[in-house]
Amino acid sequence: MDFIGFSIKKPVTVLVGVILVLLFGIIGLLSMPYQLSPTVTEPEIMVSTTWRGATPYEVEREIVEEQEKVLKGIPGLVSMESSSFNSQGTITLRFRIGTDVDNALLRVSNKLNEVPSYPENVNKPVINATGSATSPVVWSILKTRKGNPRTIGTYRTYFENDVRQYLERVEGVADLFVAGGAEREMHIKINPRKLAAYGLTIRELIGVLRTANINVSAGNMGVGRRDYRIRSIAEFNSPEDIERVVIRSTGQKRIRVKDVADVGFGYQKLTVAMMHNGVPGIAVGIKPEPGTNILDMTNRVEKVVNWLNKNKLKSQGIYLDWVYDQRPYIKGAIDLVKENILIGGILAIIVLLVFLRSLSSTVIVATAIPISVIGTFIVMNALGRNLNVVSLSGIAFAVGMLVDSAIVVLENIDRHRGMGKSPFEASYDGTREV
Repeated sequence: MDFIGFSIKKPVTVLVGVILVLLFGIIGLLSMPYQLSPTVTEPEIMVSTTWRGATPYEVEREIVEEQEKVLKGIPGLVSMESSSFNSQGTITLRFRIGTDVDNALLRVSNKLNEVPSYPENVNKPVINATGSATSPVVWSILKTRKGNPRTIGTYRTYFENDVRQYLERVEGVADLFVAGGAEREMHIKINPRKLAAYGLTIRELIGVLRTANINVSAGNMGVGRRDYRIRSIAEFNSPEDIERVVIRSTGQKRIRVKDVADVGFGYQKLTVAMMHNGVPGIAVGIKPEPGTNILDMTNRVEKVVNWLNKNKLKSQGIYLDWVYDQRPYIKGAIDLVKENILIGGILAIIVLLVFLRSLSSTVIVATAIPISVIGTFIVMNALGRNLNVVSLSGIAFAVGMLVDSAIVVLENIDRHRGMGKSPFEASYDGTREV
């Protein structure tokens, strides 16, 4: 098809096409995600499986190897790494840049269902998705309100159990980075004299507690037409559960933990101190999903934080202090590049008008600039690209090349007009030569 000849013969059709390009280009521009820099990290999915009491060798042989067999055929998979520890195995899957994370998560979940069987007492695999080099784009600090006598470090468990889920459910949030504070745990303060009086050792006490603090599956039991799954639930949930544990039984005498120790709730030993402007706090960083619109995601997170501060956190005497987000930097950088593109285009038009001394030629070149730039957004949006400083800088460079190309075409058409050709022939031959 002779596109040049068709464009010259069908000006009305071309005009309609240009209007459609401008329309869909503007729609594409408004729907494109905004980011400070392009997404260049590989989407990463981590599969974590817990098997309490198992050795690394058992985890590797019984769980990790079976999962690797079904996961290795997932489309778009670049690499797969696995690690086995005591009671836990992890598999890290990295996919090609641009892979849809939601689809990849669905494929991983479906593939894990193909594992023939797991050993008894193995928990269901946990799947998490994030970027391999994703860093937080929003930072908040959890602080105590005036008049609250508790230290902020004691709220780490409350945040993990009651607050974290609200932030993780925000659309576009991949994960949270939390630093500071100490999670609540149960402390056992042993009385050495009482322990010695009963002829017990600390090692013996630890062994009994480790054995008692597990949930055991006892298989299935059929009753008539029904099958019942039998489980022994013995994990410690309160200090009283630990106090009732029998360490040793001699005849009618039972020695329990409460006879040799005091059990109560406490907090982990602090290894990191987090301060903000001299005030202790718990840092909360929001990591985005690859390719998400940072501006929209940040707005949604801010709404959730404001709701938490007015409702759930207010009753606890704490609040989330919003300290950093990338919105000002993204808007400022993109606005600066847009301004440079606009100024460059205007200056190019002025220079053309001065040196070409032809209003019609200048108008043609000036019209080509916005049509080409706006049309670019259709392709970018269709390919799933985002609007960032790098992509806009590329468009700014392309404007200069576009002006150069338009001038060359116009000059060649003018040359053919000087040879005595008709406007149609000069336009056709001049454009085709270039």
